[in-house]
Amino acid sequence: MMRTPLMLAVSLGLMLPAVTPAFAQQGQPTLYEYNGKQYNTLAQCQRAKKRAKARGAVAGAVIAGVGTALLGGNVGESALVAGAGALAGREIGRATVKQC
Repeated sequence: MMRTPLMLAVSLGLMLPAVTPAFAQQGQPTLYEYNGKQYNTLAQCQRAKKRAKARGAVAGAVIAGVGTALLGGNVGESALVAGAGALAGREIGRATVKQC
């Protein structure tokens, strides 16, 4: 008879360290950070990173294209420089130091 409560106490004592981290982690989700902002999931963080690449490409294309046009380039030159600017902007947007 005395053996059953003792076994129960020992088994609960052995099980307690395995259960404690799960209780301790509740309410504290893993946060991912990218570019100074925090995201709840890895997917949200990766979408933000993808948007940064796209914004960099658009900004590079616009800046390079308008700059070439203002400096007197023709349509072909402006398009070529805008493409190079888009590529450069995308690489700058992609190569940020902070990772998800």
